[in-house]
Amino acid sequence: MTVNPKIVIGTYQMPDEDSMQRIVQCAVDLGIPSFDTAPSYGTEGLLGKALSNIKGLNREQLFCSDKIDAIQMYEGRIKEHVEQRLRLMHLDYFDLLLIHWPLPQYLKTTWIQLQALKEEGKVMAIGICNVHVRHLEEYAKQNIIPDYIQIERHPLNTCRNEVDYCHEHGIKVMAYSPLGRMLPEIKNSIILKSIAEKHDKSIGQVILRWHLDSNVIPVFGTRKEARLKENTDLKDFCLSRDEIDQIESMNSNTKIFLESWGCPKF
Repeated sequence: MTVNPKIVIGTYQMPDEDSMQRIVQCAVDLGIPSFDTAPSYGTEGLLGKALSNIKGLNREQLFCSDKIDAIQMYEGRIKEHVEQRLRLMHLDYFDLLLIHWPLPQYLKTTWIQLQALKEEGKVMAIGICNVHVRHLEEYAKQNIIPDYIQIERHPLNTCRNEVDYCHEHGIKVMAYSPLGRMLPEIKNSIILKSIAEKHDKSIGQVILRWHLDSNVIPVFGTRKEARLKENTDLKDFCLSRDEIDQIESMNSNTKIFLESWGCPKF
């Protein structure tokens, strides 16, 4: 049975082998052996090697998600690609395999291959990134029901409709860029500063607690072990309904990553 992660460590822009090893070891030591990668990140091999170097880490304790990028959707050889990536990462299965950018002309054929991989046990769960409710509703008509979605979500882009839809339909939600890259509107927010002061926490900790308290899995990356320890020190406080509502009132539909860049006709 695959792990159900509360927090996932992203490996986007992880620069080198040493940085990866330190962060992976730190995450495991903190009891968060959950990691996310993608072919376009160029970190699959680094992550696989780092995981292989961890002493005493059982596969059943590990959560590892990978993605299918647009080039793999275009080429169409999804099973061949996944088996190659599993060998590269010294794994026998992925806990989650996501379609990174759901190009509509290749989505159905890609999804059928993902379903086959799930039936074979090469992946435990399958999902789609960068979607909105209108896409999920259309996919449902085609019997495309993801186990997970992964979307950009932070206080300036709260994705209330997507989160509500997924919770109503039993779909797990992951949030990438969960801190909104600490844009000035976040870093200088009176709302976030007030909540942080009340709980004696940082703004980053408050935002990550907001994700957890709204049943969303944050996926964040860092190269600093101290920052990783701080960002996962969240067990000693929770947010009230009023505090959650205050954070969600910050929504301005501000996106850091625009879907149209990576997914034409999206």
